[in-house]
Amino acid sequence: MTDSPLDKDAAGAVAQSDVAYSQLVARIRLVLTVSAVLVAILDQPDPERVNVTALLVLAVYAALCAAVYLFPRCQPRWTRGKLRHRLDVAVSAAVLAAVGPADIFALVFLFFAIVVASLRYGLAEGVRVSIATVLLYYLAALIALPEVRPARLLLHAVVLLAFGRVIAQLGEMHILAARRQALLREMNQVANPRFGIDRSMTAALELVRAFFMADSCLMLLDDPDSGGHMLRTVRACGPTVAPADPIDPALARAMLPEPLAQVLLYTRAWRCWCAIGGCALGHGGERSAWMPYDPGRLRQLAELLGAISFISAPVSFGRGKGRLYVATCGRHLGRGDALFLARIAEQGLRAIDRIDLLDRIASDAAGLERKKIALDLHDTAIQSYIGLQLGLVALCRKAAPSNPLAADLDKLVTMAADVIAQLRDEAGRACNAAPAGDAMFLAALRRQAAQALTTYGVEIRIDADANVALGDRLGAEVLQIVREGISNICRHTDATAATVALRYSGAMLHIDIINPHGTSAPPAFQPRSLSERASALGGIACVRQDRANGTIVTVEIPL
Repeated sequence: MTDSPLDKDAAGAVAQSDVAYSQLVARIRLVLTVSAVLVAILDQPDPERVNVTALLVLAVYAALCAAVYLFPRCQPRWTRGKLRHRLDVAVSAAVLAAVGPADIFALVFLFFAIVVASLRYGLAEGVRVSIATVLLYYLAALIALPEVRPARLLLHAVVLLAFGRVIAQLGEMHILAARRQALLREMNQVANPRFGIDRSMTAALELVRAFFMADSCLMLLDDPDSGGHMLRTVRACGPTVAPADPIDPALARAMLPEPLAQVLLYTRAWRCWCAIGGCALGHGGERSAWMPYDPGRLRQLAELLGAISFISAPVSFGRGKGRLYVATCGRHLGRGDALFLARIAEQGLRAIDRIDLLDRIASDAAGLERKKIALDLHDTAIQSYIGLQLGLVALCRKAAPSNPLAADLDKLVTMAADVIAQLRDEAGRACNAAPAGDAMFLAALRRQAAQALTTYGVEIRIDADANVALGDRLGAEVLQIVREGISNICRHTDATAATVALRYSGAMLHIDIINPHGTSAPPAFQPRSLSERASALGGIACVRQDRANGTIVTVEIPL
């Protein structure tokens, strides 16, 4: 997730990528550098001790800073990323050599590099820059002023390191706040009703897992209808749709420790023989404080989750209540993480909860509409095809076996019977509210390909990625798109073979329907039905010709 604002470095870069901010930093850097040059030239008590090399370095750096500030669109590489503040640290050595460590101005220049690094990249980078500045300060001071007592320089270095650590912590809090805002904002955006509750919930839990850099994120809810419990688990590099699976009642009781309203935090100790770094705490609410929790119970739960640290918060989703878990195997989670997880469970999942309610209302309404459509389909299309079939059967009986049209009539009777069976199958599926899963989706595609080969003599090859997981709602829509594409090839082209390819590309589903067109390319066209279906899903449909004399109809659907 290097491009996501939930990523730590990307969050800092996004938060600080504003043009006004970049220009402000460039202006401050220019003012400090020019001031350092002026101090080194005009405010030097002993002109004979002027460090010409350091002064030359400062002058060149000041010229570069002026160019960056005056021409922001033509910035060299060192003005972007971590290299710019690290170069500030290196140049600070020249500042110390030119103006001396006793001058307060050198410390201001050092603090500037620490502030820029901390506000942009957080604690780790801020601490690294602080250590580097302290080492440069101490070494440059020893070289420039050998008569100064090392103890005094060491005191200055310690104070500088302490202030650098504080500034780095403030920068970390700034970036953490930006990441939390980005998470809550993105959780509202993943709630897409057209993809169903399973995909939206999986995407939301994956955002939570990625935010905490955890190994897994789990949500356990009770099912008021069945009286059981449903568990949804999202892991790194997992499928895009993680359905909720029923679990054993004993396992559900183990994962729902009392009291249910408490926020839990568990961290295993660093060593088995001591309790350093370990904790087992519970938090009852906004005005309460962290209290010790039964460490044995939470240790068993951590072993059940396969984690060294986990946080858990109560969650209420629809009519169900349960717990939200975030478990890690390589890092320790803290109290702030646990309290923010409680905020996610309380606020971040509200949009998906509303989607679930609307989805159930829409499903009930759609069920009634499907039954009406099934009855209309039976009374209009199916009855008409049955009449056509009976007429063809009667015509076949009148024709003598030696009639040259007998074979064609038998083929028409078979085609009519296949169409009637297909219509009855569609009517039966319309009456049933249970949608098809991913396995049934691929099986339906293969049945459609087999029917195209039997009826029209067109061989359809299905090429689907192994990680394609569409879920119920989107799978039904994609199935209709592929059916329409195959039907267009069979009815409007002379192709005897075609390919249907389904693949993921980032957050986009690509559907390619490919058929050869021979030596002459067809005139430009736009499939109206496919375009309307793709547009209803927020995607697009386009047609292009490849170099191998093939026509490619591509449908792109955002996920």
